Amino acid sequence: MAQKWNLQDIRPAGSSKQPVQETAPRKPRLDIAPKVRRPDPVQTFDDADLATIDVIDGNEAKRRRVFVTASLGVVIILIGFFTNVLLGGAEITVYPKSRDVSVQSEFMTYANPKAGELAYELLSIDVTGERQVKASGKEMVSTRAEGKIFVYNTKSSSPQRLIKNTRFENGNGLIYRIKESIEVPGVTKDAKGNTVPGSVVADVFADSPGEKYNIGPSRFTVPGLKDTEQYDSVYGESTTAFTGGFEGEKYLIEESELHTAKQALHIELRDKLLSRLKEEKPAGFVVYDGAVNFVYESLPSTEYGDSLATIKEKVTLNIPIFKDTEFAKYIAEKSIPEYTDEDVSLFDPYTLTFSYTEASSTQGNIATAETLSFLLKGSTKVVWLFDELELKNKLISTKKNTATAIFGAYGSISHAQAEIRPFWSNSFPDSTDKIKINTVLEE
Repeated sequence: MAQKWNLQDIRPAGSSKQPVQETAPRKPRLDIAPKVRRPDPVQTFDDADLATIDVIDGNEAKRRRVFVTASLGVVIILIGFFTNVLLGGAEITVYPKSRDVSVQSEFMTYANPKAGELAYELLSIDVTGERQVKASGKEMVSTRAEGKIFVYNTKSSSPQRLIKNTRFENGNGLIYRIKESIEVPGVTKDAKGNTVPGSVVADVFADSPGEKYNIGPSRFTVPGLKDTEQYDSVYGESTTAFTGGFEGEKYLIEESELHTAKQALHIELRDKLLSRLKEEKPAGFVVYDGAVNFVYESLPSTEYGDSLATIKEKVTLNIPIFKDTEFAKYIAEKSIPEYTDEDVSLFDPYTLTFSYTEASSTQGNIATAETLSFLLKGSTKVVWLFDELELKNKLISTKKNTATAIFGAYGSISHAQAEIRPFWSNSFPDSTDKIKINTVLEE
C-alpha cells in the first residue's frame, strides 16, 4: 500500500523546522534621485574682455549727484535773479480820500447855466409805429407846423425887441413866425469874465400849412434884420422837431377806438425807447431813469384797404443827462461843508433816486424848458480824484524814501503803499511804463 504524504510535511531541504511567519507586503519604492544644485559655471575673461568692463566708483557717483543738484539750484537762482531784474518795476497801491454823504434836497438844473449852477444836456431819441383801425370816413385837413425856438442876442448889451409875427427863416428858405412879441436880453459876463449871450424861448408856427414844414432841429436867421449889425448876432435855434403840418384828406376814426389803438401803440413804443436808452446811454454821463420824459405826436393817417386806416404815432423820449465829474462836484459842494472845488467822483451815483418836483416836467415837453427842478434822495460816497500820470512822472527814478513826501503832497490821497522790484532796489523805475498804480477804496 502506497504511503500518503501531506503537502505541509514537504519542506525544502535545509529549511528550519520553525514555521515561516507571514509579513505584510511592502510598498514599492520610488527611485527619485535627490536634487543636487550644480555650481554656476565659472566665467573666465581674457585681457581683451577686461578692457571693456566699467568699474563704478560709488564715491564718484555721489559727487556727481551733488554737483548736478547744486548746479540746478544755481541755475534756478540765476533765472530768478535775471527775471526780477528784467521784470523790475514798481506797484503802487493808492487809497484815495473819500467821504460818505447823505442827500435829500431839491435842486435846480439849467440848460444854459451860469457859474455855480448845475448844467444838463438833453438826450432825445424817438421811434414811430403804426396800427390799423376801422375808419368811418374822410375829411379835408389843413394845419401848420408848430414848435419852439431859442432866440439869442450874442453881441449887444442892450435887449433886442421882436414884435409878434416876426419872421424866422431856416437854411432851406422855410419861414416861421413868432406867436407873441419877445424881448431878447443883452449879453452879460459870468464870474470868470466870459460873455454870456442873452436868450429867450419863443413859440413859432409855419408861414403855410403842409408837411414840408415839419422839420428837425435847425438854425434860423431874422430876415427883418438883414443889412443891420444885429443880423449875425440875433438868431434862433430849435432843439426839437416842428410838427403838425399837414394838408389833404384825413381819415375819420371813432374816438373810443382811436383812443384804445393809440394807447396800445404808445405802450409798445415807450418800451422800445426804454430799451434803446439802456443801449445808448453815453459814457461819462449820469442818466437817471426817473428823469425820463415822453412826448407823443400823432402823424397823418393813411388808407389801408376799403374800410381801414393806418394810424401813425411818434413817441419821443427826452431825458436830462449830467456830466459825471460836474455832477459829483455839485453834490460834494452841497453836501460837504469843507469841500473846496477839488476833482471828485461819485462811487455809485445810482444809489440816489431822481424825481421831478413839477408835474409839467413829467407830463409836458422838457425839450422846451430852460430849467428843471428835481428832488434827489439817498446816500453815496464822494471819492477824491488824482492825476495818475502826473503821480507816475513824479515817482520816476526817485528814491524810495521820498515816496511818502510825494504821496503826502496830494490832498486827494489818504495814504499809499509802494513795492519796488528787484527787492534790493532803492529807487523807482526810470519809466512810467514800469510803474503800476492800483486804486483801492477803503470801506
